[in-house]
Amino acid sequence: MDMLLNPSFAKNPPVKLDIPAKTLGLVCAILAGISTFFGVIALLGVSALTAVAGTGALFLVGTVVNVIGSALVAWGGYKMYQGDRDGKRLVIYGLVASAIGSLIAALGNLGLAGWIVNAVILFVIYYLVIISRFEGDPKIVSAPAQPPVDKRGGPPAP
Repeated sequence: MDMLLNPSFAKNPPVKLDIPAKTLGLVCAILAGISTFFGVIALLGVSALTAVAGTGALFLVGTVVNVIGSALVAWGGYKMYQGDRDGKRLVIYGLVASAIGSLIAALGNLGLAGWIVNAVILFVIYYLVIISRFEGDPKIVSAPAQPPVDKRGGPPAP
């Protein structure tokens, strides 16, 4: 799990954005809190549907894991908003749990195309969490642009 918390691109990410961790934490807390709320409500319906229609326990287990992941993201986002660096760890664990829960639910429902889209969105959020910086952390800066070099020989063009 250490590779997820400290990936190799964290020090020099390919896309350099200056994202405050406090702001990103607030956004994660709000959106994941809403997702958790509606996930719990949907879970009641899914459990009733599973009991009546027999859609499969795999779908129910995946939905439960997904809701737990959303709750972890919400709690970690709140901790990031409070300035607690441990919040990043909770958000990352929540994103992993959500991805695994979505995969389990997709396998139970045979809808892998939706899982792929969900995985891409979760990866973008993961990337933003990794590159976000708390106050006092060094900013990520891109290398200054170098002026173009004229590789043609001879006199300059008029």
